[in-house]
Amino acid sequence: MATSTATRSTSRALPQPTDLLLVQRGSTPYRATADEVKAFMLTPATAAAIGAIKPGTNLSVAADGTLHAAIPGALHYRGAIDPTTAEAPADAAVGDVYLASATGVALASWIGIAGQEIAQGDLLLFDGSSWSANAALGPDGAGVIRIQVAAPLVVDESDPAQPLLSVEPATTTAAGVLRLASGDDLTAGSEGAAVDAAALKAAMATAQPAGDYMPLDISTLPALP
Repeated sequence: MATSTATRSTSRALPQPTDLLLVQRGSTPYRATADEVKAFMLTPATAAAIGAIKPGTNLSVAADGTLHAAIPGALHYRGAIDPTTAEAPADAAVGDVYLASATGVALASWIGIAGQEIAQGDLLLFDGSSWSANAALGPDGAGVIRIQVAAPLVVDESDPAQPLLSVEPATTTAAGVLRLASGDDLTAGSEGAAVDAAALKAAMATAQPAGDYMPLDISTLPALP
């Protein structure tokens, strides 16, 4: 029975391991099965050469050939939370990390650290079943764990994750921030406005316009009796 064109096309679209292929190297032809060609083309990858790989631990391949990696132990920062007043997140996942925003005793819902004294700045880690509290950095660690300032600097730590640093205005008794005075400030005597050389020159010119005075040569004056 004759083989139809459709059947031949379908069989050619699905190569078999035993199919015989013609391979030419330079001007010399060679025969090789599909399996032999596959084995040659899929040489295992090495540290020095590109090649085929086989998914191992924590690796998976999607239907379209995309390789995915699952990294156990990866941490996901979720923001700041006060474990002394806020319940433990019900939707917490393995690797979630929160920053303790207050010092105090953790609520009962924080399984693993319930009833423990938590310090502001501690990292609260969830392992899938319980929580643990770890200092963000030890005394010899690197990085900023707290901002300490001296006057006139001020720090607002109402949000420990994003402390706000500012400078107090200057007064007659304490150093601080000043702004340059304008002409209106000079007239009104505004507090906290500093006079620079330009403002002082302008004020003097306004008070005593050029030409509105007579130069006096004191060398011509007689001596006092």
